Amino acid sequence: MTTQTRPSCPSRFSAIKAIVLSLLAGVFSMAFAEDWDGSTSKPSSKEIDGVEYYVITSPSELAWFAYQVNENGESKINAILGNDIHFMDNDSLTSKISSSTIGVSNSSVYDGIFDGAGFTIFGLFSNGAIFGYTGENFILRNFSVKKSNVVTWVALNHGLIENSIEENDGAKQIAGFAYTNYGTIKNCFAKNFGIAYTNRGLIENCNSKGAIGAFYSSYYSGGAFNKIEQSADRAGIAISNYGKIKNCAFEPINKVVVTNGYFGGISVYSGKNGIVENCLFNGKIKLQNKESSPIHMVFGGIVASTSENTQILNSIAFVESLIVNGVGDGSIGGIVGDMDGYTSGSADLGGIVSGSYANIQIDSLVSPNNSNSGTYYNVYVGGIAGEANLCDLNNSRSNLIIGEGVNIGSKNFFYASSLVASIQGASYNNSQISASYGVLKTKKNAKNHRYGGVTFEASYSRLSNVYYDKAISIPDTMHAVGKLDGNSTQTNVLPAFVETLNTNAGLDDDSGVWQYCEGNYPILVSEGTCEEFYSKFGLSSSSQSNSSSTESSSSISSSSVESSSSQAPSSSSEKSSSSSKEDSSSSVAPPSNSSEEQSSSSVVPSSSSAKQESSSSEAKSSSSKANSSSSEKSDFVMAPPQKTFNLAVNGMTITLSNTQGGNVRIFDALGHLVVAKPLAGTTTSITLQTPGNYIVRMNGISRSVTLK
Repeated sequence: MTTQTRPSCPSRFSAIKAIVLSLLAGVFSMAFAEDWDGSTSKPSSKEIDGVEYYVITSPSELAWFAYQVNENGESKINAILGNDIHFMDNDSLTSKISSSTIGVSNSSVYDGIFDGAGFTIFGLFSNGAIFGYTGENFILRNFSVKKSNVVTWVALNHGLIENSIEENDGAKQIAGFAYTNYGTIKNCFAKNFGIAYTNRGLIENCNSKGAIGAFYSSYYSGGAFNKIEQSADRAGIAISNYGKIKNCAFEPINKVVVTNGYFGGISVYSGKNGIVENCLFNGKIKLQNKESSPIHMVFGGIVASTSENTQILNSIAFVESLIVNGVGDGSIGGIVGDMDGYTSGSADLGGIVSGSYANIQIDSLVSPNNSNSGTYYNVYVGGIAGEANLCDLNNSRSNLIIGEGVNIGSKNFFYASSLVASIQGASYNNSQISASYGVLKTKKNAKNHRYGGVTFEASYSRLSNVYYDKAISIPDTMHAVGKLDGNSTQTNVLPAFVETLNTNAGLDDDSGVWQYCEGNYPILVSEGTCEEFYSKFGLSSSSQSNSSSTESSSSISSSSVESSSSQAPSSSSEKSSSSSKEDSSSSVAPPSNSSEEQSSSSVVPSSSSAKQESSSSEAKSSSSKANSSSSEKSDFVMAPPQKTFNLAVNGMTITLSNTQGGNVRIFDALGHLVVAKPLAGTTTSITLQTPGNYIVRMNGISRSVTLK
């Protein structure tokens, strides 16, 4: 039998000692790494899934990699980080030696893969960007930078940036991931600087949370930015958008203060053919004027300002508090501040807002008198848009709350409406509002305040199947439209009611777009059940339900959609990358399209279900004027005197009395018509077969009943 010899104790201890010393050496080398001196060294390489990567483990190896791209023309080489990269021995400091931009010019475009593998670069300094000119095959993923003084990560992105986290606090940074994005940025999270300065490609499934900042740069050339100046404009995702921003959200941690500039929850400016879809903003904003005289300010919960052919689709803005100080002329909108499509006779639309919702509360708005004699300022405030030129607004709704802190100087004018304060079209292309409703609440009134239910003033506009509610102390003579020029029409401008929203007061086939929520305002069918939708915003879908009551349809619920406890999509529960470190992936992450209940993609309705009924409504407007209770009069009042009637419920039977003739229509909870009949006498009993909640509508008055 063979006897095995056990190693002696000294040899075992020697092996353990060697392992311990090796581990300690690694720890001390990381903790006391020397400051980078500008040197270069060649990294090792390895193959991953058939692709060759240089393994970057130090600033010197990163510098060597940049040299190969910029000077040796190795534009398609790949790299992966092997550990955190420390440019300084103290991670709270930033290097004073500039690191070379990878892809420094258009003759040395970087077109390879750079994988951060979930590691972080600390203390990098660059006069330009980390990556400059990039090609269509460029991929940056699983990347993170901290305590680094850079202008942006990628100057000109033509490739893909994904699964990355921006939590840097560099003093001169313009935007988190790209200065100009021509490619795709997806599944990324930004803490401080948004996603991109200018977007001409696609930004998708990205979150921004915390403080936001943007700077102005006239151009990028030769690895550096020329003329970098702080800009007043602020946005959560991109300053300018000419491409598409989809499934993105911005939630500031604290109130964002914007000095002498514009603010857009997603984008400041959306240019020609720009699209913002399925996005969410939730936060508190202060627009602060530090000039000696009033200035022009524009605010939009989603986009501040747009040009022709811009689309804002299925997006939600919760403006929990808006404070505006020292405004001169201004445009404020829950979704967009100023939509402008005037292009010297062009037939292009200024923009489309569809399937969107805004809840905006203005706590304070101060505009001092203009010192110049005989001049004045106008401030336009709308639940959806402040001012809209050549626009199409459909299947959207808003809740506008005006606080007592609104203080407009006596020489100035304040215009406010539940949907759009001022809407303008043109002879070659009219503006339209259709299948939408708004809620206007205010206790503030003054002789220089002008209110309109749907809009205060309209020209060359078509208002069809539009509704509003009011909970205000201003005179009851407030009209649906304050001023309507001879080139505009309004049809079925009535109190909010789901059946009329879906069928244009019975003129069209049932669109199925809206659904009735008992005790609350209607929501889009695409937004799920009423309880699911309202519970996300801290409300109950049946909190205001009534049985047999005397409320009109304009009072279905005036508490509906406002909520200061509404939540933006959480960025703490998803993993940004399978290769990310555990501490980062558990704290910050981009939104998910499928898993997060409160993600921007689950909160916001799908664009495929938001049907546009404006064209069919307009086509039938001429034939419906005679039957419309509003006809074409510009002095339509929200709740004109109506014939009253009494209603009693006994089990499954509804008894109407004191009806004085007329017609009765009964709708189920989804807005489907179940009974329609004329009333000949003063008392009529109607028995239904199915228990549930119903709406009884007669002579312009609606009552909610529950049959058991």
